[in-house]
Amino acid sequence: EQTTRLLPTHQNLTESATQPQSQQSKQMAQTPPHGRGLTAHSLAKCIPETDIAPLLSSVLFGNTKADQIVRAAQDVLAKFGGKVPESISSLKEITGIGPKLAEILSIVNRRETYS
Repeated sequence: EQTTRLLPTHQNLTESATQPQSQQSKQMAQTPPHGRGLTAHSLAKCIPETDIAPLLSSVLFGNTKADQIVRAAQDVLAKFGGKVPESISSLKEITGIGPKLAEILSIVNRRETYS
């Protein structure tokens, strides 16, 4: 199965760090690949070691967290059809989400908040 690179490479991150702020803002405002941005579908197709881990290089256990992000996206696709659930019990079914994070997400991830 072919995997699409959706996240910037480490080299691109280094280059953007040296660019003026206005130029960085313009790049961020551009439409993401496939016009959808970060979704459960796009994250589930990522290769953790090359697409996500470089972005987490300053985070403790970044490789493990990158793996969990991809597995969580795959869980959201398989169990919830690609939509992040709102209930605490459903959120806890996703890889890497425990009781505390599930409670936070149940508040900030309500669809009514964004309508």
